[in-house]
Amino acid sequence: MPSGTIYWQEGMSEWRPITEWLGDRPQTAPLMVQPALEAESYQFVVDPAALTKFLQGLLCADVAVACLALVVDLGELVRVQLGQLTPDQLASNDPVQVVIGLLQGGLGLVTGLVFLRWIYRAYKNIQGFGAEGLRFSPGWAVGYYFVPFLSLFRPAQVMSEIWRVSQDPQDWLKRRGSWLIGTWWTLFLLCSLATHASLELANDQWLLAAISAIAGDFLSVPLSIVVLRLITDIYEHQKKLVGRAD
Repeated sequence: MPSGTIYWQEGMSEWRPITEWLGDRPQTAPLMVQPALEAESYQFVVDPAALTKFLQGLLCADVAVACLALVVDLGELVRVQLGQLTPDQLASNDPVQVVIGLLQGGLGLVTGLVFLRWIYRAYKNIQGFGAEGLRFSPGWAVGYYFVPFLSLFRPAQVMSEIWRVSQDPQDWLKRRGSWLIGTWWTLFLLCSLATHASLELANDQWLLAAISAIAGDFLSVPLSIVVLRLITDIYEHQKKLVGRAD
């Protein structure tokens, strides 16, 4: 009703404001517009882009070398079984095996060191994202690989934290891990066991050592592929949080 409206009833000497009859209109509180919540802002403590790309390259090289070693080891096993060579001849005069062994060992060492560096930085970054309730630290994320007994399961738990926080730093405890983590850790333990067995049996039981070496070569191929997928996905999750574009 327009303000200033007047009314008249019988018996009134003059027109009066309508508010005297109806009463004053209730005062309506002004609407409070809630400001839009700003999205959480995240920043890398240490940008892992260059290290991730380097590690990706090393893992691809690991796959290629493992495939080559697998072919060579299978060929030597077949030749020994057919009586074309003896284990002693292989041990004393096999330059191809020596070269591949050095290449595989050197590349594996470099890849392992770079991977541990990557783990350190990834954990450092999830701390920088402000996640609460983290159980470990960047130093121990690496150190657990060298502690007896704990090295059997702690690294997988560390990787699970990195994965979940990289997806949602604020609500990471309710996030589930990835099948990649379980697959990676299972392959890593099996590959390590096969490699250790091949070295321990090399002098006394050549056939078992050769089979163990072949098993190690075979397992290292999917292991490297799974690690490649794992670190790439984690990096992409973290990059998405930070909002950086390539």
